[in-house]
Amino acid sequence: MKWIIDTDPGIDDASAIITAVNSGALDILGITTVHGNVGLNHTTRNALKLVELMGADVPVYQGASRPILQKREHAAEYHGEDGFGNTSLAEPETKPQAQHAVDFIIEAANKHELSLLTLGPLTNVALAIAMDRGLEKQIKQIVMMAGTSRARGNTSPLAEFNIFADPEAAAVVFESGIPIIMVPWETCLDTVFGPETIAQIRNSSTQVGKAFAQAMEYSVERTTAYLGTEVLLLCDLLAACAAIDPSVITEQVEARVTVETGGRFSRGLTVIDERMDDGSKPNASIALACDRAKIAKMFLDAINAK
Repeated sequence: MKWIIDTDPGIDDASAIITAVNSGALDILGITTVHGNVGLNHTTRNALKLVELMGADVPVYQGASRPILQKREHAAEYHGEDGFGNTSLAEPETKPQAQHAVDFIIEAANKHELSLLTLGPLTNVALAIAMDRGLEKQIKQIVMMAGTSRARGNTSPLAEFNIFADPEAAAVVFESGIPIIMVPWETCLDTVFGPETIAQIRNSSTQVGKAFAQAMEYSVERTTAYLGTEVLLLCDLLAACAAIDPSVITEQVEARVTVETGGRFSRGLTVIDERMDDGSKPNASIALACDRAKIAKMFLDAINAK
């Protein structure tokens, strides 16, 4: 199985990329970047720099710079203006590939048995599906950090950022029929890391570990202010670990997920229908709980890999 990581790095995206690449468990064809936590130039730059810091041979492809219909959202307040905790990483020496991310996804799906790990807005994936409807049968699965399971939003009262940033794209993906494993916001909130894990990250001696630890402080400060205790919230890491080892998901439910695109107050809501009384079939497996200790170990192993 080949994998593409579609991402908008992002501090938690960085933790997911580091773990996915350094674990060696996923055969990664490339990383595709998208607008999201910060603008496309920053997300692409961060992806390139992370690959360099790990010494990995993983190409990066630049994708969509804005949502399909709406104005661009961002989460710089949580990730910093540069998307990496305002740490001013050195410019990467490498450049993104000339091929557009959407074209790369289509080409890869037509050549390989392909799965996607998606960590940002779903614009690239939706555009690829719109351009080649065959992808609905060819992509084997999507493991995503996206949405809410209990309508507890982090960007609006009801919506999670990755969905809220491009609801139309998310609607296309959920209606595609591609099997989806969805890690929602509430599960991420239930799987925060405490002071012991934070201290272990701070003690990392590798290049990538030191860079992540520095960027992490920006996130720790804001998350601690939000939750009232020192914690580290790495949402995208959960999705990466689920792609590597599905057993990190300790509780899940099959449901029909629909994305609200028209509501004045509920735009971007992932509507979870577990009953499916209308005869519809599940289109997603929703992770309701994850193994915090196993995920922490996977990440610590990844940042300390030499």
